[in-house]
Amino acid sequence: MGQQVNLYQPILGAEKRLFSARAIGAALAILILCMCGLAAIDAWRTHRIERSVDQLERQEGADLARVAHSAPALRPTLTLPQLDAEARNLSADIDARERALEIMRDGKATPATGFAARLEALAHGQLDGIWLSTIIVSSSDGRLAMRGAATNPDLLPAYLTALAQEPALDGVNFDKLAMRRALPGEAPAQVIFELDAPGLKMAALEHGK
Repeated sequence: MGQQVNLYQPILGAEKRLFSARAIGAALAILILCMCGLAAIDAWRTHRIERSVDQLERQEGADLARVAHSAPALRPTLTLPQLDAEARNLSADIDARERALEIMRDGKATPATGFAARLEALAHGQLDGIWLSTIIVSSSDGRLAMRGAATNPDLLPAYLTALAQEPALDGVNFDKLAMRRALPGEAPAQVIFELDAPGLKMAALEHGK
C-alpha cells in the first residue's frame, strides 16, 4: 500500500525578507545623523584651529610692535663720527689733566705762583663794581686772559693796579685790552672789558658775546 508524503511546508515557501523598508529608513537616518555629527565636529575643530591661528597672528603683531617701539631706544644716540669725536675730546681732556699733574710734580706750579695762587690773587684784587666772567690760564707758564664787566670805566685802572701788586701775578703780561659799552641786558655793567696775554686769546669781544 503506497504512502503519500506531502513535501510542501509553509515555512519553506515563505519570502525571505532580511530588512524591511522601515529598518532601512531608520538606518539611513542614523547614518545621516552620524555624518552630520562628524561634519559638526570637523567644523568645530576647524573653528578652533582658525581661532588659534588668529591669536598667534595677533600675538606676533603685538610682539613686532613692541620690538619696533623699543628699537629706537636700543639704537645708539650718537653716530660713529660723533662717538669718535667724543672719544678724541675725552682723550684731550685726559692729556690736559696729565700735563697739569706733571707741572705739579716738576714744581712749575708752586703754592706761590701756581694756578690756585693766581686765582686767589685775582680774588684779592677784586673791587666793588667790577667782576670777572671768564678766566683762561695757560697750563704751561701760567699766562692769564680774562673777561669781565664794570659799573664804571674808571674802576678798571684801579683794578689793574691792584692786580700788579699781587706777588702771585709777577711776570703776568697782557698785550691787549679791549672794551665796549655794555648792552641793556648786561646791566648793571656799563662797560665790558677783555685782557689777553701773548698767544692766549679769547673769542672776539662783540656785542652780546
